[in-house]
Amino acid sequence: MDDSDKITAYLSHEPLIGTQFELFIDSIKQDGVIAIIKYERKQVIFTNLPSSVNSQQLIEIRATNTFLPTRVILRDYLNRYSYSGNDMGVRFFSHNISFKLWAPTAIRVELLLFKNWDSPTGEFSHKFNLEYDVRSGVHSTIIERKLEHFFYLYKLHFHDIDQNGKQSTRITFAVDPYATAIGLNGNKGYLIDINARATMTSGWLSDCRPYLAQKEDSIIYELHIRDFTIMPESGVKEEYRGKFMGMSQSGTHISSGNGNVATGVDSLVELGVTHVHLLPFFDFATVDESRLTDPDNRNWGYDPKNFNAPDGSYSVDPYDPSLRIKEVRSMIHSLHQKGIRVIMDMVYNHMYDTKNMDNIVPGYYFRTDSLGKFTNGSGCGNELATERPMVSKFVVDSVLHWVKNYNIDGVRFDLMELIDFDTIQKIVKVLHDIDPTILVYGEPWKGGDSPLSNGTYRGRQRNRDFAIFNDIFRNAIRGSNDPGIGYVNGDPHSADKTWAVVEGLKGSIYSLTFKPSESINYVDAHDNYTLWDHIEKSQNHNLVNGKYRLGLPQNIFESSLVRQNLLAMAIILTAQGIPFIHGGAEILRTKNGDHNSYQSGDIVNAFYWQDKVRFKSVFDYIRGLIKLRKEHPAFRITDRRSIEDHVNVFIAKNDRSGVIVSHFKDHVNNDSWKDIVVIYNASAIDNYPVNDLLPPLGNHQLWHMVVNHEEAGTTSIGSYLPSEVPLMKSYSIMVLHSYSRE
Repeated sequence: MDDSDKITAYLSHEPLIGTQFELFIDSIKQDGVIAIIKYERKQVIFTNLPSSVNSQQLIEIRATNTFLPTRVILRDYLNRYSYSGNDMGVRFFSHNISFKLWAPTAIRVELLLFKNWDSPTGEFSHKFNLEYDVRSGVHSTIIERKLEHFFYLYKLHFHDIDQNGKQSTRITFAVDPYATAIGLNGNKGYLIDINARATMTSGWLSDCRPYLAQKEDSIIYELHIRDFTIMPESGVKEEYRGKFMGMSQSGTHISSGNGNVATGVDSLVELGVTHVHLLPFFDFATVDESRLTDPDNRNWGYDPKNFNAPDGSYSVDPYDPSLRIKEVRSMIHSLHQKGIRVIMDMVYNHMYDTKNMDNIVPGYYFRTDSLGKFTNGSGCGNELATERPMVSKFVVDSVLHWVKNYNIDGVRFDLMELIDFDTIQKIVKVLHDIDPTILVYGEPWKGGDSPLSNGTYRGRQRNRDFAIFNDIFRNAIRGSNDPGIGYVNGDPHSADKTWAVVEGLKGSIYSLTFKPSESINYVDAHDNYTLWDHIEKSQNHNLVNGKYRLGLPQNIFESSLVRQNLLAMAIILTAQGIPFIHGGAEILRTKNGDHNSYQSGDIVNAFYWQDKVRFKSVFDYIRGLIKLRKEHPAFRITDRRSIEDHVNVFIAKNDRSGVIVSHFKDHVNNDSWKDIVVIYNASAIDNYPVNDLLPPLGNHQLWHMVVNHEEAGTTSIGSYLPSEVPLMKSYSIMVLHSYSRE
């Protein structure tokens, strides 16, 4: 039932002629209701409904023969019951604890308290009845604060019809969807005040976001908490490996022939990124927290169970509900102290299981088709109906919870097209009211067909103050996910791809965006192949798993595959917009051909820090590109007009040459360098001449090279007369600048 004036019933088979259908409310036949039978469609449409229908009533359809009685599911009809307060879930006061649960169809709700996380539902220590507000659909109660530190569940009662068509009372149990603390595996909520000092680590009350002048200054680094420190070579304490606390530990290193090489969070600081994007660390269903020593008991975490509480698999002790809260805050505070902001990967497009939400409000939280079956735009079996007011409110409240209570600095939305545009706009507004530099971005696509028409699809971010992953730019640079070939890895002479790279370098302002900050520029992420694996596999489809990254020369820059990797990274780090680095790209990370490692073991997913020792020169090269970007605002332009007037990006000679030139003019964006020229050579031509590609300089001026195929940074590698700039290596980048006013 979506409307107040119509109910549509879908029949299992065509009714016999003469069959009559009647509507009953709380066992009382509703005279005057009109039943229109659509025989061929196997539908019955009821109109002229009574105006007094309320959500707790049992609305029942009965037939004179063949069909059993059935209960009407209230769906969008429930939108009239709404609550706008900011006190849903549990709130703590000096002497009391308040509880609020939106469950407009439940005829009774009880709060059950348990001493242990694994207590059976019948073995509760305390029970309280909640009071119902008929206008909002909210059930609430207040208990004494001395009952803090109990586990809790809700017990809900509903009018229903059993399998024999008889009226019955259905009872369900549910975890509070707003629960901010939970027991092992998230099967019960836990009562603890997350704003009390007991849940705060040293320094938390003074924690603040690292300074960020503008969103274009961001450089994002994506990682999975377990992957980053799980291996012994990470140097992290054994009990902290793969945990929140592993992200907090400083001073870790791995030994090399030339001394110690920083690992873990210190490596991020050395690299120079501004943000770390953490794969999901809210409570997810696909890791059993009772057997964390199993190296294959791991997952990316895109399987939400409890949205507002941290997952226990990253805790040193998942049996302690309060510890994981402190550990997350310790992790975030440690990263903030090192100048790194934290982005949380959020998955509000589906849930691992619909049961808990359906136990609270059956048929409301998830999209269903006309037959009441879950739609599957996520590819995971269901999709949250964020367009419904109380689902939208839940999502907005959840995001605010993480930003306010954990000082999260950015949010990334999985399958953002499945989140309605109105909800995304609400989120952007409330977050930017807190801090306009909080990043909001996501995937502007979905995983399958969805009934949602108002989704946040590609292009809807234009001038709306949030960003999207620019997969058009990505595919132009390195090809489709097949893996295909792109500009840097085998198809540099494609005019379409080369011009798409040109457009991406300009922030995609002529096609996708209104301004550069709306584009997240990337070449790989946790999904699909790593950049190394993609580039190698795309040019050798016979390559088998386990045989990647072999036979590299001692001088790593002599490898064309290495240079192709570096060229791809150089493009996103010198493009307008926000660069996004998949963790490990700076050390040529391989997963040996596993392109969907969401549940693969540590042997596939772990960071092998020995790779940083082996490929330290590659790491230093990427670090130099980041330094160049951070120190020179020409690469971080905020407005399209400056790009239009002062940045000239063109293809050398003809659109099939494989060479692109970017010329930044006139101290653009107040850069200290008057002219900057970036040349991208994706062709296989070594010793490529560049002098005729350079703009003229004034008398006695020189070109100063700061990036070539082996070195990158802001310090001059060499200075040259306008006609004497050296030849260029294949699959490489060159950066030159003229007069500096410093």
